Amino acid sequence: MNRRELYRPLVERTLVNYQVQYLARRYDFGKESLVARLLVEEINRRMEEMESVLGIERVKPFELYVQKAQSQARLPLFCPEYLDPILGGGDFGMARQLILERCLQSYHMGFPKGGRGDLVRIIDPWSLVRKKGPSSYVDQLCQDIQPYSKTDAASWDCMIEQIQPVLPADRLQAPDLLAPGRVLKELTEFVAAEAGLGRVVARQLVEEVIALRHICCPRTKELKPYEMPLIVTHVSARLSEDVSTRFRQLTPVIITVWKPEELEQQPDTVPGFLEQLKRRIVRVCFEAYRQNGLLTLMELQWIFQLSSARISELIRSVQREHNLVVPTPGTILDAGRSMTHKDVIVGLHLQGYTVKDIARMTHHSPRAVDNYIGTFEAVLILYLFGVPPELMARLLKRGISLINEHLKLVREHYRDHQEIKEYLASKGVKI
Repeated sequence: MNRRELYRPLVERTLVNYQVQYLARRYDFGKESLVARLLVEEINRRMEEMESVLGIERVKPFELYVQKAQSQARLPLFCPEYLDPILGGGDFGMARQLILERCLQSYHMGFPKGGRGDLVRIIDPWSLVRKKGPSSYVDQLCQDIQPYSKTDAASWDCMIEQIQPVLPADRLQAPDLLAPGRVLKELTEFVAAEAGLGRVVARQLVEEVIALRHICCPRTKELKPYEMPLIVTHVSARLSEDVSTRFRQLTPVIITVWKPEELEQQPDTVPGFLEQLKRRIVRVCFEAYRQNGLLTLMELQWIFQLSSARISELIRSVQREHNLVVPTPGTILDAGRSMTHKDVIVGLHLQGYTVKDIARMTHHSPRAVDNYIGTFEAVLILYLFGVPPELMARLLKRGISLINEHLKLVREHYRDHQEIKEYLASKGVKI
């Protein structure tokens, strides 16, 4: 996959695409309807013009809202232009320079006396810590699944249970759902003429598109400092059906990139910083999940200004060390090839924990846990009888890569066929 294709899903998760797909699902528009796109773009344009005159400020997806006392700034941590160095053969470090310059301009608009160091501390703090030791980044990665610890689990449970974000739609104030009567009337006439709709339906369509815009781009007064709105993959997205990411079901979420106390008490050593960063990553993933959204590694890369490879390593490390399942498309929708969450679930199962216990421990759904365990045990039995992986895939209706991943787990947990037979016998399976 070339770089342009790799980043295409991120570029396509836009307000306009979200609005167009909403119209395709609710009204008689096709997924690629040019008419629907025309309507959405015109409604958004008119609303932007009107709000500019009225002095209404909104925070767009991927903008980090920074507010101190009476001053505020909106820092764009991602926009398609940032990809130019990467698509041209460069790396993420080159893109970070663009981000820093662009965000510095935005930061100075709200904080004229703010320095470059102040901004870096907010958007790229790892660059200030990574060489300070006393150990390296790699030393802080947990490579093996750790035994389940009730004390450790209680600490994480407490943090995760406190994550109760308010849905973006519930933050809206009543007047924000509407538009001035004149603008609403003109847009209704425009939609009726261009789409051939009756005035009642046209008016409803306009109001819904405006509401979607306001939900995805909240006013500054509807956000807390260091929150960020995003448009992300919906937990119910059917990846196999909607092959093109532009057509997948999306949803707006608002995440907390920093808590004020975290920013004020940033650790100045590698171990301390990475421990805090892991908790921040877990928090935003659960915040999105509890708003029916899932953050991808690509999105996390720009949120935390750390490469997606390192984000992936940190998530895997957290899952291994704390027996957690962090909600991402890879763990909830089984997208990608991440096996760490399956390792954790199978490992707990082999320690004797029930499906209900494992679901509670890992903060994963009982149905998914049961599915992982069932697949593992099916592969285990077929392996015992010497069934080739390709035939396993056909019998179980699973991809060959998934079968091979489960076979790897089998070989890691059992030294020989006798141990497999003993395990199956303990489960009441007669061989």
